[in-house]
Amino acid sequence: AVERNGLIVAPDGPETPATFGAPFERLSLASGDRTLDATLVRAAQDTAPALLIFHGTAEAVSYWADTQALLYRHGITSMVFDYSGFGRSTGRPTAAHLEEDADSAYAQFVRRVGGRARHYVLGYSLGTGVVFDAVRRFTPAPAGVIFVASYSSAREGAVAFGLIPHWATFLLPDLWNNVRDTRNLRQPLLVVQSDSDQLFPVSMAKAVYDAATVPKQMVVLHGFRHEDGHAHPTDEYWAPVIRFMTGAHAVN
Repeated sequence: AVERNGLIVAPDGPETPATFGAPFERLSLASGDRTLDATLVRAAQDTAPALLIFHGTAEAVSYWADTQALLYRHGITSMVFDYSGFGRSTGRPTAAHLEEDADSAYAQFVRRVGGRARHYVLGYSLGTGVVFDAVRRFTPAPAGVIFVASYSSAREGAVAFGLIPHWATFLLPDLWNNVRDTRNLRQPLLVVQSDSDQLFPVSMAKAVYDAATVPKQMVVLHGFRHEDGHAHPTDEYWAPVIRFMTGAHAVN
């Protein structure tokens, strides 16, 4: 029931990165017997840092068109894809399919972006659990991992999302536990959370940050709601990510 109600598919809208001034490529990615829809925006230089975005539930690639254009203006290549059953992607949205989608999308992202770019992965909301579970399997390993607007574990996220009462969390498998999985990271980590996120409190992000043993940074944004990273993208919101990808990784 949590899988059905938590993996909320959304139709793809008419917006593309070109709507916001960025050239893009529309891609079809194979994942098992399914086809995933994706949009790739290339920076002018093939040596530019490149970001693969794992979006949240109830979203589709069109929701991220404005953000991709913003990253393009800052010289960053980006790719966003829809999980199985989301947007134009085929198949059913299940946890097992999302894990397979993660591996397939990353492999094709690296191949299409090329070896001269530094590869980064970003999980947003639901997407953090998918990334943190899969990153140990990614080859070549990404240069850094970015956690944005998310939860400490899928169990706690289900409570915050109103899917189950807290007392019932023991009934769920401990899937997509970001606090546990962050301990296995081998890449620098950036954690970004807003103090006005109406779904997930800063304490959840802090638990993930505290568990990491790699070079890490945490940035607390002020006044942004949960969906603002893609619904109302601004330079202020995305500045920590841009700095992380284009500069040296600071260690706190």
